[in-house]
Amino acid sequence: MDSEKKGYIFLWKIENFSCTWHRKGQGIESPIFGVDAMEMTKWRLWLFPKGDSNEAYIAYYLKRLDNSKGPDSIEINYELSFLADNGATLKPTIDLKDKFEKGQGKGKRQFLARDEVFNSKHLSNDSLTAYCRIWINGSNLGSAIFFARTIINVEKCFFPWNIKNFSRITSSQKTTYSIKSASDDDLVTLELFLTGQCCEESINICIRTYNPNVKYFKFNSFLLDSTGSRINCGLLEFRATDFLDNGKLILLVTKKKLIEKKNVYLPNDVFSLNCECDFSTKIAFEGIERIDHGIHPSKFGIATSVEKDSSDASVGITDALRSLYSEGLFCDMKLRTSTKTFPVHKNILSARSPVFKAMFTNDMKEKNTECVDITDMNADTIHRMLFYVYTDILEDLHSESASQLYVAADKYQILSLKNKCTTFLITNLNANNVCEVLILADMHQDNYLKNSVQNYILHNDKAIICSSEWKELMDSHTKLAAETMFLKYYKD
Repeated sequence: MDSEKKGYIFLWKIENFSCTWHRKGQGIESPIFGVDAMEMTKWRLWLFPKGDSNEAYIAYYLKRLDNSKGPDSIEINYELSFLADNGATLKPTIDLKDKFEKGQGKGKRQFLARDEVFNSKHLSNDSLTAYCRIWINGSNLGSAIFFARTIINVEKCFFPWNIKNFSRITSSQKTTYSIKSASDDDLVTLELFLTGQCCEESINICIRTYNPNVKYFKFNSFLLDSTGSRINCGLLEFRATDFLDNGKLILLVTKKKLIEKKNVYLPNDVFSLNCECDFSTKIAFEGIERIDHGIHPSKFGIATSVEKDSSDASVGITDALRSLYSEGLFCDMKLRTSTKTFPVHKNILSARSPVFKAMFTNDMKEKNTECVDITDMNADTIHRMLFYVYTDILEDLHSESASQLYVAADKYQILSLKNKCTTFLITNLNANNVCEVLILADMHQDNYLKNSVQNYILHNDKAIICSSEWKELMDSHTKLAAETMFLKYYKD
C-alpha cells in the first residue's frame, strides 16, 4: 500500500467464516461505515462466500448505501484485500477507481478462489478479515481506521455413534441418532441405512432437520477401530435450504470391507462411528468496535501495522468482559464455594450454560436467594470456569486442574469448555496420569475420552501396566482395569 496516501480504512473481521451459510448469489454485509468527511457518505463491504455467479470464487464488493447522503454520484479510489489471522495478505491488494451512485456496489466478481482461502495455513482460527481503503485523489481528507466484527454463532458437537449387531443389519432396517443443542433442543436427526446388493451394500446416512434455527450444518465422520484409531469416512456440508431435500452422505467404507476385517473394524459386532458436527444458527454479534482517527504511521503496511491493530480489535470484547468479571460491576448473583464468593451476572452465565439458565429462570432456591452454593468444587476451579465463561480463554492448565475443570464443565453443560479440557487431557496423557483420566472418563460416561485413554494404554502397555498407578487402579476399580486389559488381549 502507498504509505503517502491518506484515506479511510475499513477492517471487517468475520469469525467462523467457514460456517457461513450463504449460497451462491447470497451475500453477507458488513456493519455500516459512515465517512462524514467524504460528503457524509455511508458504505458497506459485501462478500459472497460462495460467489455471486461462480461458486469456486469469493466475490468482494464495496457498496454505497441507498440512504447515503452526498451527491448522486461520487468518484473514489479504493483498495480491496483479504487478511489472514496474522495480518498477512491472502491476495495482493487490488487498486481500483470508480464512480459510485447511491445503492451501487463495485468490486471483483472473482476476487479470490475459495480453495486459496480455506487451504490457507494462516486461517488457523477460521477468521477472515476484509480490508478496504478509500480516498479521493487531490482531496485533503483526514484519515481513520474502522474496526468492525461479525461473529457467526457456531455450536460444536462430538459424539460416538455405536451401532450394535452391525453385521446382521439388512437394507430394510434403519438406525437413528438425534443431535441436540446445548439447550437440549432437537437440531438434526441422523438415519443410517444400507443400499445395494448383499455384501456389497453402501452405508448411507440421511440427515434431516426441521429446526428453523439451523442455517448451516457440517457432519464429519470417522470409523473407530479396535485400537482406537480413526479412519476418515466422509464429510457433508449443508446450508439451510438443503435440509428441505434431506441430504445423504455415502460413507467411504462398505459393509463388505468392515466384515472382512471385523476383528479390527467391528469388535463385538459394533460399528463405532465417531462424529463431529458444526452448527451455524445465527449471527451472534456484528458492529463497529472501534474507530482510530489520525494520520497513519509513515511506514504503514498491511502485514505489520494492520496486524497489530487487527489483533488489538480482536481483544476488544474480551477485554471488556474480562473487566466486567474481575471488577464485579453490576453483578446480580453470587457463586459461593467453601473459601470464596464470586460475584457474577445471570445473563452471561445463562447464555453459556443451560444449567445456570434453568436455575435463574425456574422457581428454584438459587433464583430467590441470589446465591449458588457450590460445595463439591474448589475456588480455583470455579475461577477458571468463570474466566472461560466470560472471556472464552483457558488459563494455564495442568493435568489436575484440567480434570477438575472438565468436571465443572460437564456439571454445568458448558460443552465448548468440556471439549477443550478433553483435548488437553488426551494430548497430555502420560504414565503418571493416565489411570486418573481413565477413571474420570468412565465416571462421566465419556466414551470418546475413555476410548482415547484406553488406546493410549494399549500402545504403552509395558510402561503403564507395570506401574504403581495401575496397581492402585486394579485395587480401586477392578472392573475398569479388567475391561481395559480385555481390549489388549481381544486385539491380539
